[in-house]
Amino acid sequence: MLPPFLKNSYHRYKADTTRFTEWLVQTAISCGTKVEDLFTPDVPKSSKKGSKRITKIPLKGYATLVDVIVKAGVKLPKTIRFVLERAIAIRKKFAVAFRMGGGEVDEKADKGHLHFITVLEGALERLGSAVDAAVERGKRQAKKPRKEEGPIGQEIPDLLEKLTLDDGDDGDDGAQGPIVEDVGKDDKPKTTTQHQTFEIEDEYEVELPESFFMAFCLLNDLNTLRDFIKETWTEYKDGIIDAMTAAVTTNSAVILGKEMIDDVSSKIDREDFPDSQSISVTMYQLRCLLDNVPINPSRRRAGEPFDLDTLEIADWSHAMATILLQSFIPVLQPGHCPFYRKGHFGPVDTSKPYNQRSNEQKFQSDREAVLDVLGEFVFLVRMKNAMWLKDEITETMMDMMVTKKVTLNHAFCIQVFLDVGNVLEPKKSAPFNDLRMTSLRAKKSLNSLLSLIKKHPCPLWPKAMTEQTQGILEFIENHLLKDVWIPLKEKSAPGFKHAEFHLFKENPILSGLTMYDMNLNLQDLGLTAINTWKSVFPILHLYNLLEHAREVPTLDWKDLDLFLKFHDEKTIFIGGRPVGIEDSFKRFLLFWGMPATFVSKIVNGVTKPENNSRLRQAVGTPRAIAPTTVLATAFHVALVEDRKASFSLAIVEKVLEYLDSVPDSPTSSPTNAFNILKRKWKSTKTLTPLQLLAILRRNLATEEPRLLFNYIGLHERCLDFYEKARAHLHDKLVQYNGPNYLKDIEKETPFVVFYIMHAALMSSKAQRTLFPKGPSSTSSDLEFGSVMLRRSGEQIREYIKGGKGEVACKELRVFSKMYGKVSEGGLETKQKEEKDVYWTAIEDVVDPKALAMYQFGRLDGRDI
Repeated sequence: MLPPFLKNSYHRYKADTTRFTEWLVQTAISCGTKVEDLFTPDVPKSSKKGSKRITKIPLKGYATLVDVIVKAGVKLPKTIRFVLERAIAIRKKFAVAFRMGGGEVDEKADKGHLHFITVLEGALERLGSAVDAAVERGKRQAKKPRKEEGPIGQEIPDLLEKLTLDDGDDGDDGAQGPIVEDVGKDDKPKTTTQHQTFEIEDEYEVELPESFFMAFCLLNDLNTLRDFIKETWTEYKDGIIDAMTAAVTTNSAVILGKEMIDDVSSKIDREDFPDSQSISVTMYQLRCLLDNVPINPSRRRAGEPFDLDTLEIADWSHAMATILLQSFIPVLQPGHCPFYRKGHFGPVDTSKPYNQRSNEQKFQSDREAVLDVLGEFVFLVRMKNAMWLKDEITETMMDMMVTKKVTLNHAFCIQVFLDVGNVLEPKKSAPFNDLRMTSLRAKKSLNSLLSLIKKHPCPLWPKAMTEQTQGILEFIENHLLKDVWIPLKEKSAPGFKHAEFHLFKENPILSGLTMYDMNLNLQDLGLTAINTWKSVFPILHLYNLLEHAREVPTLDWKDLDLFLKFHDEKTIFIGGRPVGIEDSFKRFLLFWGMPATFVSKIVNGVTKPENNSRLRQAVGTPRAIAPTTVLATAFHVALVEDRKASFSLAIVEKVLEYLDSVPDSPTSSPTNAFNILKRKWKSTKTLTPLQLLAILRRNLATEEPRLLFNYIGLHERCLDFYEKARAHLHDKLVQYNGPNYLKDIEKETPFVVFYIMHAALMSSKAQRTLFPKGPSSTSSDLEFGSVMLRRSGEQIREYIKGGKGEVACKELRVFSKMYGKVSEGGLETKQKEEKDVYWTAIEDVVDPKALAMYQFGRLDGRDI
C-alpha cells in the first residue's frame, strides 16, 4: 500500500470533492442556513463517542447551498477553487476517455456523468463570478498576451501560480487540512459542525459505477509513471543523467506503481473487477465497446491475439502486456526452461524508431522482446534465486513463473520493461556497457585494497571487510567479466545458442542497480579504509598548513581539494580551517583523538621529543567521516543486507529529509520546481508519487559524483606519499626525534605528519624565544619559516607533479555524467528546470492537459 503521505489521483479526487462539499455546507451554515433541515444525516454504525455523522448532499442540493452563499457575498477562497477545479479536471478526463470514437454511448449513463460535471462547473462559475467581478475583468484585460496566443512554455509560470500548498487530503475521510492561503479570511467559516462529514451523493452511481472511475484513475496514474520513466531514460540516452540514477528512479517508480495497484485492488468493487488482471482486460474491452470496435476474434488477422488497430487502447490499459504474459503461462512446464528463438514469429522490422512504426511492427517487436526475456526469469527460478541482487521487475516476473498467474502488477512491470527498451533502442545494452566499465574500475581498486591490507596490516581493520572485498571480486569475475551461467543454460537447453550476459543486456534497470550497488560497496570499503588507517586526514591537515606557509610555493593537490569539497570541513578541522602552526597542530591532535590536556602538554613542550613513542598510548578514538550521499547510505542498507533494491519507508524519509534540509538557492526563481516542492512539503507533509520521484531523481543525480569518488585510490596514494615523505625527511626526523621515531611510523605510516608538524612547532617556538618581536609586526607563528614545512612542500609538489594529485578528478571526468556540468543558468539547466516543473506540477495544475502538451504534444502522450 502507498505510504499515508502519498496520494494517488483517486484519493485526491475524493478528498477534493469532500473538502469542497464541507466548505459549501459550513459556509452556508455560517450564513444562517440550517443544513440539517435540508438533508438527512446518515448515522454511522459505530456508537463510539466522537464518531462522525456522514451527511450525503444530493447534487440537486448544491444549487440551494450556492444560492445562500452567493446572496451573502462570500468570496470563494483560492484553495477551495483549486481543489474543485482539480476534481472537475479528472472527471472531465474520464468523460473524454470513454466517449472517444464518435460512437453511441448509453444515453442515461452519459447524461448522468455529464450532469455531475455540469453541476460542479455551475457551482464553480457562480461562486467565482458573484464577487469581485469587476476586479476579475480588469485582471483579464491586463493580461498580455492571451494564453492561447503565445507558446505553451510561457504558460508555466501562470500554471504554477495555481499550485496549492494545501492538498486538503490528510486522510481518506477528506478532513480539511491546514490552510496556507487565505487563512483567517473566507476559507474557514466561523460556524462549524463538529464530528460531522459531508459528502456528495452521486445519484448516477448505479448507471456509472464508481469502480470504473477508480480503475480509470489507476491506469491514468500508471501511464503517467510510465511517461516519467520514459523521460528518465531519455535523459540517460542524452547523457544528462547516469544509468544508476535512471535505474534507481525507475525501480522506485515500479514499486510505487505496484503499491497503487494493490491499494486500488483492495478497495475496488469485486463484482465489476474480480481481480487486478480484470482491471486491464475489462477497461480495454469497455474502451473498445465505446469506440465501436468489435472484439470478436474472427475479425482479427492471422497471428493477432487482439485487434492491432486497438493497440493504443491495449497499451493504455496494459491489456497487451497481459495478453503476452498469459500466452506464456501454458509454456511453463516442470524442469523445463523455455528459451525463445528470435524470429520465431517472423522477421522484426526495427529500422525505424519505435514511435514511427506501424501498430503491427510495434507489436511484433514488443512480443519478441517480452518472450525473449521471460525464459531468463524461468532460469533464475530454477537456479533458486542465485543473483547478486534483483530489481523489482525481475522479482515480480520470477513470482509469475512460480504462481503461473498474471496480474496487473506483472503487466505493469513488463510494460515498463518494454518502455525502457524502446527508448534506448538500438542501444539497450548501453547501461550494461557502463556496468562493465565500472566492473573493471572496481576490480583494479579492490585488488589494490587487498594488497594494501597485506602491506600495511592494521589490527582495527574488520575481517568482514576483507571477505566483502573478495566476494565482490568473485562476483565481478564470474558474472560481469565472464558469464558462468552459460554452461548451466546449455545444460538446461541443449543446442540453443545462448547470448552472454543476456539478462543484464536486456534489462537496463538491473544493470544500473548493479552498478549502483557496486559503487555503494566501493564507497563503503574506501571510507572504512580511510577511517581505519587514518590515511587521508593527516595529509589534509598538513596540506592546509602548507597553503598558509609563505616560504612554500602554491600547491595544487586537486583530489584533496575535491575531498574537502565533498565532506564537512568542520569535522575534519574540528570547527574550521586553522591558519598557524600551533592551531593546526592542536586541531590535528584533537582529530586524532588525543585528550585536550595531553594536547596542551605536547604543544607547550612538556613532552620531550625522545618520549614521542608514548604519544600513541594517549590516542583515544579518532574522528571519522561519514558518506555525504544521503540516499546512497539509505539504499546501501537495503542492497547490502537484503540484496534487494527495496524502496523502503526509510529511503522515502531520507528523500524527504533532504527536501527539508536543503536551503533555497539564491539564484533560483520562486517558481523553481524544487522550491515549490519544498514549500508544499513543509506546509502539508504530503506529496504525489510523481513529485517524490522527481525529488529522488534530482537528488540521485546530485549525489553521483560523490558516490563515484575513488576513496580507495586516494587512500593508496596517501599511504604512498607518507612513505616517500619519510624517506625524504629522514635526516631531519632523526635530528629532531632520534632513530626511535621509526617504530611509531612502521606501525602507522600516517603518523609521520605528527613529527613534521611537531618539529615545525618547536622550531617556531624556539625562534619566537630568540626573537620575541619577530621579523615583522605580525604575530603569526608562520612568519619565521620552517625547514621541515618547506621540505614537506617540496615533497608534495614533487609527488603530484606526475599527475598523482588529480587521479580521482580524472576518473570522475571519465565516469561521471554530472561532474563538471555547467552551473545553474545555462541552457541545459534551464531545459532541465522546465522538465522538473512539468513533473512536479502535472498533478497539481488546474488544466494538466495544457502543460502536458508542452512536453509531449498531447495529454500524457495519449489521446485520452
